Parts: sequence; structure tokens; C-alpha cells
Amino acid sequence: MIICALRLIANNYLSVYTFETMMLTLGADLYTTSKLLGHADVKMTQVYAKIINQKKDDAVNLVNGLFD
Repeated sequence: MIICALRLIANNYLSVYTFETMMLTLGADLYTTSKLLGHADVKMTQVYAKIINQKKDDAVNLVNGLFD
């Protein structure tokens, strides 16, 4: 029974994480995404925005030096 409960929690978290990451990647603003997810504070959403910004930086860095 405990394993089922843990799987349910993990699945819910994964769904929320995926939705949040997708919205921010597609360009939705932090405030709107935060409200859609029911976050009491935008700081919760900012954690994922940092992940998205790092991914953008990583993508840009892939072409650094390409045209040297």
C-alpha cells in the first residue's frame, strides 16, 4: 500500500514538473505559470525558470567557436 502511495505522489510531481517546464520553455511568463499551478509564491516557479535558463545557455554554448 505504501508503494502505491509513493508512486501516486511521484506521478503527480512528474506531471506538475513537466507542465511547468513545458510552459516556461514555450515562453509563458513566470507569474501566469505560477498562478496556473496554484503556487502561493512565485519563488516556487523561479526554481524551474533557472533550469530553463540554464538549458538555453547550454544550447547557445553548443555553437560557441563554431565559426572561429
